[in-house]
Amino acid sequence: MKVAIPVSAAFPSAGGGYTFESEIVAALIDLAPEIRHQVTIFSGAKGDGQETPHPNLTILHPPSQLMAGAVPTVLRQGMGLAHASGSPKLANQADKVQAAFVRRFILKNRFDFAWVLAPAALIQCPRQIPYALTLWDLQHRLQPYFPEVNQGREWGKRERFYRANLPRATYVVTGTERGKVETERFYQIALERIQVIPFPTPRLGDAIANHASTKEEFLAQHRLPSQYFFYPAQFWPHKNHYNLLKAFKILVSEHKDVALVLTGSDKGNASYVKQLIHDLDLVAKVHILGFVSKEDLANLYKHALALVFPTHFGPDNLPPLEAFSLGCPVIASQVPGAAEQLGDAALLVDQRDAAQMAWAMKSVCEDEALRHDLIQKGLTRAKSWQPQDYARRLIALLDEFESIRYCWPNSTSHPSNT
Repeated sequence: MKVAIPVSAAFPSAGGGYTFESEIVAALIDLAPEIRHQVTIFSGAKGDGQETPHPNLTILHPPSQLMAGAVPTVLRQGMGLAHASGSPKLANQADKVQAAFVRRFILKNRFDFAWVLAPAALIQCPRQIPYALTLWDLQHRLQPYFPEVNQGREWGKRERFYRANLPRATYVVTGTERGKVETERFYQIALERIQVIPFPTPRLGDAIANHASTKEEFLAQHRLPSQYFFYPAQFWPHKNHYNLLKAFKILVSEHKDVALVLTGSDKGNASYVKQLIHDLDLVAKVHILGFVSKEDLANLYKHALALVFPTHFGPDNLPPLEAFSLGCPVIASQVPGAAEQLGDAALLVDQRDAAQMAWAMKSVCEDEALRHDLIQKGLTRAKSWQPQDYARRLIALLDEFESIRYCWPNSTSHPSNT
């Protein structure tokens, strides 16, 4: 089959979406010799390697490689400027123009199937062809009170998107059985069309393999203390910085030398979080680093006392998996699906209970045996499911669907009927 894989996140600042998509793209490139389909990845990122790493796999970079000669150069340049402007509205308009050209390219070149790694990438996929849609969460149905899923037209936009596109998907792909249950519950999708493929462990350790620095050098560079808890999360309300700060306030009453490091871009809640830090008299204890490079992110995990991940959203989250791979103990929220994803490799706490969270942080500070046990279990969990494992499941589903897809014409070539 001719398979299109549109990618939505071209920049690391997109957070977990960029990490997930880039890991799967890299794994597919590694596994290209094993793929018998003709796969084309449409990626805005320029770090995906050569454009044709293998005869069965091609990487195209819209808009330039799809739009050359189709529209004036000034328009292509304008789209680049729209993304560079930092304006979400301008970037969104540029994405719509780019997506239209990707859709046209896919139809013109008669692709048989599309694998969509993120809901935001589905805009690039013509609905006339079968597709698999990766579903990350349905939190607008489960927790509709959070501003990021209900303000303005956001709730309705999400609901219309899922109602229109989940029932039409050949496969709906979730990371957990919990996600499968939620998909069937809210959208009545046939269970046999919902495929569970666990999120793989990101290969974040590769970022520091060739840029090794000692703990002392790294901490001095960023003016950080030797003991700190780490929370990498964009500043959304659902990331629950509020209860984390309350827990940290309890902790520092006993452990005065411990700090808290926060990273991530502002999604509208950073000023509120900074005011909370001031009100709780934690200004000297909390370090906000903003968006950091992949190398710095890996080092922050590596040298932390633990990752504290108190998000209200789930069931799939990547930072605990990143922490596992780098030997960083994990304290995570007990959202539905967390136990399935993380197993016994993390301390799970009620994310609404600051005292319970503080107890877990205190335990990691004081119980070296517990910390060592979490590290070892995390490393084992990290090795058990890698990006190539995810990619192989993806390829297996393509192989499975191929005999169905060739029941009607579209591709320029078909296997002989033997």
